[in-house]
Amino acid sequence: MKVPLFRPSLGKEELKNLAEVFKTGWVGAGPKTQEFEKQFAIYIGAKHAIGVTSGTAALHIAVQALGIGKGDEIIVPAITVVSTPYAALYNGATPVFADVEADTLCLDPKDFERKITKRTKAVIPVHLGGHTADMDKIMRIARKHKIFVIEDCANALGARYKGKHVGVFGIINCFSFEAKKNITTGDGGMLTTNNAKLAEKLRALKWYGSSNDTWKRFAGNAKYSWHYDVSELGWKFNMNDVIAAIGLAQFKKLPKILKNKDMLRARYNRALRGLSWLETPKDASYTKSGFWLYVVRIKGGKRDAFMRYMAEQGITTSVHFPPVFHHSYFKKIGLSGNTPVAERVAKEIVSLPLFSTMSSKEFAYVIKTIKNFSGSK
Repeated sequence: MKVPLFRPSLGKEELKNLAEVFKTGWVGAGPKTQEFEKQFAIYIGAKHAIGVTSGTAALHIAVQALGIGKGDEIIVPAITVVSTPYAALYNGATPVFADVEADTLCLDPKDFERKITKRTKAVIPVHLGGHTADMDKIMRIARKHKIFVIEDCANALGARYKGKHVGVFGIINCFSFEAKKNITTGDGGMLTTNNAKLAEKLRALKWYGSSNDTWKRFAGNAKYSWHYDVSELGWKFNMNDVIAAIGLAQFKKLPKILKNKDMLRARYNRALRGLSWLETPKDASYTKSGFWLYVVRIKGGKRDAFMRYMAEQGITTSVHFPPVFHHSYFKKIGLSGNTPVAERVAKEIVSLPLFSTMSSKEFAYVIKTIKNFSGSK
């Protein structure tokens, strides 16, 4: 049997929505995009949602909209994907790597505060794998030092911190709908904010630097108006109705997806309890649901052997993520980090298969294979 790490939940609902888009012939940014943005904002509890091409694009223009650039610093956790520090680099700023908490793998508030300098303009906490960062502590430190908070929610759609959805704590917040996330549109992303002026700026930045996109010009005039103005350097990062049509169908499935993944997480915890060489995730009391990953720790220096064994049995696992500054690009540009906890836990962490359509047969096979590895040690 083969068991993938992720499997998207796609079917007739997405095809139906796509058929509607094809019938209208409007495949660019249009009414489906606006509807997806509206529904997303309501769900998160934010005043504004802006659809873009990816979570990476969302982070990029979030930093730009806040006026952060050359000479400035942005603090990011050491364990994250490259998109998080890239958001600083794309804008000419410098990412500064802070350590993570050993249990949650999220930004350590104490080390975040230690890494603040006079050049620090923002922090980007990452809700890693869907486990929320400790936002009360992070927000308190950020307010004290007058630092912007940009939530990286790419891993965490549906996650709640003390009852509130992630994506409402920072001044701007960023989501991803990449192929493996809780819901997917193939690619795509979303920004949320409660600041009307920032929302207007973000809408301009994702459309070349103009707030008057094609759909607005088409829908707002009896005759199509060709005129628009570009007021600043922007990008071609707009979501389109093909992405949004898939997103709207996926969005309806989100409650069931989250419920199924929560059940699988609980089943994993029960099934793997008592293995001395494997440590199941420790969830802080303030976080709930929205889990994208199920991350265990393999003790005794056996992580890589475990992953090889699982692969030989047809089961895909992965590491999310090694310290990001270990990548050769960051070494090439002279960036590194002092993050001993991240260095230590990165040698043990491994993500197991977790997707809402995982069958009982697939789950049983994964558990059996893990326990067989225990016997083969």
